[in-house]
Amino acid sequence: MEPAGIDLDVAPGQTIFETALAAGVTWPTVCFGQARCTACALKILDGHQNAGPVEPEERDLLQQMASRRRRSAIRDTRIACRMTVLGPVTVDKRGAKRQTDPEANGDRNE
Repeated sequence: MEPAGIDLDVAPGQTIFETALAAGVTWPTVCFGQARCTACALKILDGHQNAGPVEPEERDLLQQMASRRRRSAIRDTRIACRMTVLGPVTVDKRGAKRQTDPEANGDRNE
């Protein structure tokens, strides 16, 4: 994951968001994985062929985002709380970072 340089092993059926949180990565969110806020949206940089399918709930969110932005701006965008992977994928997520304080809850609203 760029720009933080974090590698995650996403288990089959698990989302990138779930995996990141379990690995101690703070991830920007407002709805905490409920597929409502789009704050967890990421950009696929490499490995598009290994991205899991876009399910209807994610498709609806992406369409909402497209209506607010130019289509080209979301071309490689996915919703982390719904995106699964089938193999190696490199993504860009600004604001995602490893928690540095193990006592911290990680304010995910930043």
